[in-house]
Amino acid sequence: MLEALMPAKDVGYFKKAADGGVTAIHATLPWVTDDLPAAINKIAQFMKLVENTENTEMVSTAADIEKVKREGKLAIIPGMQDSIPFERDLDLVRIFHKLGIRVMMPAYSRQNYLGAGCVEEIDYGLTAQGKKAVKEWNKLGILADVSHCGNQTAIDTAECSEVPIAITHATPSTLVEMNRAKSDAAIKAVAAKGGVIGQVVMSAFCERRDKMGTWPTLVDFVDVIDYLVNLVGIDHVGLGLDLVPFWTAKEWDAPEHMDVAAGLVYPHKEPPFERVYVQGFNGIQDTIKITEELVTRGYSDDDIKKILGGNWLRLLKQVWK
Repeated sequence: MLEALMPAKDVGYFKKAADGGVTAIHATLPWVTDDLPAAINKIAQFMKLVENTENTEMVSTAADIEKVKREGKLAIIPGMQDSIPFERDLDLVRIFHKLGIRVMMPAYSRQNYLGAGCVEEIDYGLTAQGKKAVKEWNKLGILADVSHCGNQTAIDTAECSEVPIAITHATPSTLVEMNRAKSDAAIKAVAAKGGVIGQVVMSAFCERRDKMGTWPTLVDFVDVIDYLVNLVGIDHVGLGLDLVPFWTAKEWDAPEHMDVAAGLVYPHKEPPFERVYVQGFNGIQDTIKITEELVTRGYSDDDIKKILGGNWLRLLKQVWK
């Protein structure tokens, strides 16, 4: 299973994830505003943290994930959600690859040298520099992720890439009205390339257009999973929970966070801290409830395994080198 994970403040979370049956977590290491020195510093700090955490290991191949699972450990997949540290010098991509980064995003919400983010009024698509970046990712074995990109940039990335790409954490705009949501066309483009779409469990990403203003439930979350399965098929849908385990209520409800979030989830309002996730899901320990709901709906064991992580593993085997 993949989720976006901010750098850890509490290593106890890793044990909680492992105890909840989670095999692998996609961790965002440099933050989206970090320049090159800050990005490298964040990676170094996280490496040290993982090395000093029992039963937790950073991975760089699909075989690593399978080995870590056999050993009963938690696999950490390092990734970046913006290209700021290297966008004008693609030779630096190789350095980040050597540091363990295996997932990269052309643009985080705003326009940059590679492409357009999801909050831009006009999405001109992947730039010439962006196409060069995708080719470099392909060559090195880095997964392209378009979760925060505009729809045209996402489509262009799928078409440009020689291997499958991903939307690791988003939601379909047909059901959910927000800037972060992806159009059916973008979702289909990613799936047509063999990619995977991960559905977010946060409330704003499950608040249906026909139920605006209500607190979504776990049933609503799985309704969106159903929609994606019907749209692109069982082989292209997974969990992209986008958990925020290290936020405090004070940080979440702070005006500066709400102001930034407003642009991403518009026309929704970011829910208060106690309603971050859909009703019935309070954290990583409740992942089993998703399985139970899928069983209730008649999904087969094989299909459930695909949604819970099998599709992600298949994708990483195709992309990583």
